Amino acid sequence: MYQTETKSSLYASKLIQQTNYSALSSLPKTYIRQVQAEGKIDFDNRLGEIFMAAPQKCAKLWKEFRRNDFTQVQIPYKTAISVFDACKEDLQMMLKISNGKDFFDLFDQDNDGYLNEDEQILVFSIIKEKMQQVANLLLQIQQYVPFKQLMKAIRTLEQNICEYQDILRQKIYKSEISTYKEIGLEKLDDFYEKYYNYFMQFENQKKIRIQIQIQKQLEEMGQLEDKLSKNTEFLKVKPKRKLKDLQTQEKLVSLDERVEEAMDFRRELKNMEKKEQERVASEQEKRVESQKDELQRKHQKQMEQLKAKLEEQEHKLIIQLKKEYNVLLKQIGLHSNEIERIQSSATQNAVRKGEQEGELKRMKERARIQNFIIGDTKRTMTPKPQQQNTSTYEESMSSSPRSPAVVTKYDRAAHEIKHLIHKQNYTQFYIKKKYGADLPVNYKPEPYKVQGDNHERIEKILSVKKKNPHDILPSLTELYDENLKELDKGSTQKSEQELTQERLKKKQFILEKLEESTH
Repeated sequence: MYQTETKSSLYASKLIQQTNYSALSSLPKTYIRQVQAEGKIDFDNRLGEIFMAAPQKCAKLWKEFRRNDFTQVQIPYKTAISVFDACKEDLQMMLKISNGKDFFDLFDQDNDGYLNEDEQILVFSIIKEKMQQVANLLLQIQQYVPFKQLMKAIRTLEQNICEYQDILRQKIYKSEISTYKEIGLEKLDDFYEKYYNYFMQFENQKKIRIQIQIQKQLEEMGQLEDKLSKNTEFLKVKPKRKLKDLQTQEKLVSLDERVEEAMDFRRELKNMEKKEQERVASEQEKRVESQKDELQRKHQKQMEQLKAKLEEQEHKLIIQLKKEYNVLLKQIGLHSNEIERIQSSATQNAVRKGEQEGELKRMKERARIQNFIIGDTKRTMTPKPQQQNTSTYEESMSSSPRSPAVVTKYDRAAHEIKHLIHKQNYTQFYIKKKYGADLPVNYKPEPYKVQGDNHERIEKILSVKKKNPHDILPSLTELYDENLKELDKGSTQKSEQELTQERLKKKQFILEKLEESTH
């Protein structure tokens, strides 16, 4: 079993209960030597080389994180190893971690194989906490000048950490805005597809109705021609009655008159009969043409009425299209300001927290120690003997559990980092957000939700993001028929380029319809 704290920190915790802080003689020399032996304060190698330059070393580590962050999302295992190798000397000096695997295992808190945004910031927060421990030890052994220098470095690192988390946070927020815009484009694509299908169905119905009307008119025209082709229709146009009288008179004249006069009369009658036949045929033809023209005018009027009705329906559909399009545009931009407002509020709170929380914790700790000393002074009228001070370190040495001899200094340093992470005394920013994820059964609300961050509203808004159809694996049941024979999908699945061309085609068609409604 490892030590939960180092020997010097154990003694420092007991030292708080003492009342005499005015002289260095109140501290056992063994304590000071132990602090120096543990490597916390090495005067020969100069303290500045380890922690005074920590902000610059952390800035180098930050640049390595960003340079190797190809995905712009998280740091995978191999990338973390390369980052550790690039800053190996600095990390070994500040964190006493021997290799990249230990580095990754320590800071991969959710064990997902990636260092997310919060875990990247955790590296710098732990370095800052170790600097704070060193500063407390400097204060205990009354090294005030390096203490002030180190506190200045701590405050500089706090400001840098605040900037780092803000950069990562803004990167996530930009991706959220981009995702929200993609959701809007998806809604527009669905809208274009829906109304494109509406117009295609309307065009098909339009063609069908026109075809039915043409077929009906052809049947009516055929019925009229059948009716006009009958003999009864020709009998409706009769020759003049005078011709019949003349024909009767011709028979009578042929008996009484001379032959020449009868022949002249008969010739004139024959010419008159011919003209009358031509007149009757012409009248019959005019009558047929008149009925056909009347039917054609009727058909043309019916077709015009049908086209006008279809055009009116199309205009109504275009009006409905325009109304729903305007409503959709408002809905797409509806949550944009809300998302930006929540993001801005979360950013301001995180920046304020990064700038103030560290100093507030230090002020609170100083006030706690001062109150304890004042209260202890009031309760204790006589100072404690010096022997008790000298024995406190020995008691802490004997009472604290010892680590096995095989445990190296790197293992002790790793255990100490685990202890710091477990205490969670560092500033947490809760950068990482997860939206659209399936929540497990034992899901617990994230701390940023408990603290009143409204980012959950953004999660609900972005949870409607659809997946690319090519990223979704088909179900096994869709690949086999009832007899467990593999189905031949062939080329039924379209490529991404074909899908894009179809979407552009539908979009262009709907935009043309919208332009027609404005004219």
